[in-house]
Order: sequence, then C-alpha cells, then structure tokens
Amino acid sequence: MRRLSPALGSISSEQLRWGTPAPPSAPPGTHAGVRAVPPRRGAPAMGKGSAEEAYFQRGSLIWFTVIALSLGYYTWVVFWPQSIPYQSLGPLGPFTQYLVDHHQTLMHNGYWLAWLIHVGESLYAMVLCKYKGITNGWARLLWFIQTFLFGIASLSILIAYRPKHKKKT
Repeated sequence: MRRLSPALGSISSEQLRWGTPAPPSAPPGTHAGVRAVPPRRGAPAMGKGSAEEAYFQRGSLIWFTVIALSLGYYTWVVFWPQSIPYQSLGPLGPFTQYLVDHHQTLMHNGYWLAWLIHVGESLYAMVLCKYKGITNGWARLLWFIQTFLFGIASLSILIAYRPKHKKKT
C-alpha cells in the first residue's frame, strides 16, 4: 500500500477522511486536523492490494454537469415538447423545434437508444472491474451507477486505470 506522506506513517488512503494532507509537523494519524478513522470492528484487515480491489474515481464535475444538462434537456424535448420556450433558447430553440416538428419518432427512438448504450457501458464497466481486479462490491456498484448515468465520461476513467500487478516470482 502506498504511503501518503512520511508524517502519516502507514495510514492507508482508505482510512483517511477527505481533506488536504496534514503538514509534516502534524502528529501521525492526522489528516488536515481530522483523525484517521480506524477500521470497523469485525472488518477484515486491509491487506496488500486492497486499494486496487476497491478502486473508484469520480469523474470530472464539468463533464458530468454537461452530460446531466444534455440528457435532462433531451428528456424534456422528448416527453414535454409543448412546454419548451423555443424563442427563449437562442439558436438552440429553432433547431429543437425543427427536430420536434419533423423528427419526433427519431428523437424518441434516439433517447431510448442513448439509455440502452449507457446500460451496455455499465455492463462493460463490470467486466472491466473484474478484469482489473476491482472486487470490492461498493466500488463495483459505484462504477456501475456512475457509468450508467454518465456513460463514456465514467467508462474512460476505468479504461485508463492501470492496476499494479503483483510480480510473479
């Protein structure tokens, strides 16, 4: 397991709460004034490779915001096109109105296809988790949900992840 800083000793990253690392003068076991959280009673000891088994990384907030707003707008266009203020949306308004007026079926089918693709990406994320040694149930669930909601923005993080493999001797 990787050490976070010399002052933190052997405290693992899973045992620390969010925040900035404590300065080197801070007492061991602290993290920006927050004491390290010991493992729960009855929890298995953290062995080597546990960080790889529980790997999860949240994606970029910018991408997630763009995707959430886009899918939200797409949902609005497909299910409630009569409530959209087309004239208030600038160049997006007339384009959206054209699509609603002339290609409603295509918009509806495209909407469900987009969600079907997200389901496929989520299932592929589960395959990647297994291949990359991510066995922690919560980490796998987080990957599934994040990839289902945000698609390739999440899946690309998992694809880029390179776990440290144990050397065979």
